[in-house]
Amino acid sequence: MKIVSPLIFLPAFLLALCLSSCSDAAYDRIPEKVEGFPGVSLFIFHTSWCGYCNAELPLLKEIHAEYSPCGLHMIGINEDDNESTMHAFVKAKQIPYDVIYWDYPLMKKFGHPRSIPTHFLVDSAGNIKMRQIGPLNEEILRSQIEKALDITHCHP
Repeated sequence: MKIVSPLIFLPAFLLALCLSSCSDAAYDRIPEKVEGFPGVSLFIFHTSWCGYCNAELPLLKEIHAEYSPCGLHMIGINEDDNESTMHAFVKAKQIPYDVIYWDYPLMKKFGHPRSIPTHFLVDSAGNIKMRQIGPLNEEILRSQIEKALDITHCHP
């Protein structure tokens, strides 16, 4: 009998782990509607130590500058270990939109995403128009925001 090293299974395990973070298993449940927020809102679940979260900050700042005058609300939900780390991160990175710390009822409304970054774009009726796990696709994000805002009345 030939003994197989457990390391041979490591690549398959790592691939399965990566794919699971991008699947619907990354949620307790997949919400279709999230009510109780005014207008069109982009929710960003993030942490200070997340590489993708930090890499997308310039885009998120640009989106905020361009679309907040048109009515887009942006809310960051920070999942750092403590609130002081969150405050230091927001200040150091000069994040221009509201960032809140570990809001469990809000996280539950979104199916308690287990991957970061995770993004939700919610229209004024509470319908989830976009759900993105991982790095944002700028073209898709802009397109979805413009549809949700009905950009005909506002030109960023």
